[in-house]
Amino acid sequence: MVPDPRHRRGVRHSIGSILALTAVAVAAGARSFAAIGEWAADAPQHVLALLGARFDPRQDRYVAPDEATVRRVTGRLDGDVLDDVISAWLAKRDTTIADPDLLPEAIAVDGKSLRGTFARTGGAGVHLLSAITHDKTTVLGQRQVPVGSSEITWFRPLLDTIDLTGRVVTADALHTTAEHARYLHARGAHYVLTVKENQHHLFGQLDSLPWHEIPAHVTEDRGHGRSERRTVQLAPLGEFLGYPTIDFPHATHAFLIERHTTHHTSGKHSAHAALGITNITGPWAHPAHIGNYVRGHWHIENKLHYVRDVTYHEDASRTRTGTAPRV
Repeated sequence: MVPDPRHRRGVRHSIGSILALTAVAVAAGARSFAAIGEWAADAPQHVLALLGARFDPRQDRYVAPDEATVRRVTGRLDGDVLDDVISAWLAKRDTTIADPDLLPEAIAVDGKSLRGTFARTGGAGVHLLSAITHDKTTVLGQRQVPVGSSEITWFRPLLDTIDLTGRVVTADALHTTAEHARYLHARGAHYVLTVKENQHHLFGQLDSLPWHEIPAHVTEDRGHGRSERRTVQLAPLGEFLGYPTIDFPHATHAFLIERHTTHHTSGKHSAHAALGITNITGPWAHPAHIGNYVRGHWHIENKLHYVRDVTYHEDASRTRTGTAPRV
């Protein structure tokens, strides 16, 4: 399903075998093209056969592509097509059947820069925008944000490839825009978006709500050397309440989340507050559910970005040519 960027003449190794071998080598610990080439050269015959390597009848053995071949091919692939194929493959293996009595499934959208692709002289590197599920942290889609563009521009192209009906999309304050809200509503999705002072007018409106009059849902957690107390308040929006009119498409509720943390070892206390807005209605419009969605959004940091940085050492890679860093 991934087009081969090479001319047909002289092709010895199929595109499928090159990609399969590269993926397995990286999963086995290879962190560079040199390491991938060494892993392929040392791979046993039965492994090369399983990966679809070319059989050379003159040598009577399976032959793996060398480092130069892997480097050239991965640098010329269509990254969008490869991302779509892999994401679709992952999605097909999720056999979970949606239960209407359970919370709607949530999708987190966030970007990550590959620090190893930034030149020492400065300039931009490779920046990838991803969408993953909260529960199983399955990557449903990914797009590369071109230099000179922003994540906001690629929010829609990323989600256009994903079924959003009945799902909840979470994103940070960068994506809290009226255009995104209208788009998600038109796709049949709900949104839970944080609001910061970059949206100064909307932030001011939410901040002026009478939060001291609104009941709070309180939870307390203890673990990882700290104690945390979280309060979530959910304010229904509407002129009938006498609140300030919130001019944001399809918004039904505003929320305020406050987190107070105490570190047991140092005794240090910290506090953090976040405002946000959502179009969730019905039984799911509950402070506990909104708090879970906001908290679940950060799975994209600790279950995707962290894994790529720490397990796969992505930021340590110095690969910069073509689409090779993304592949």
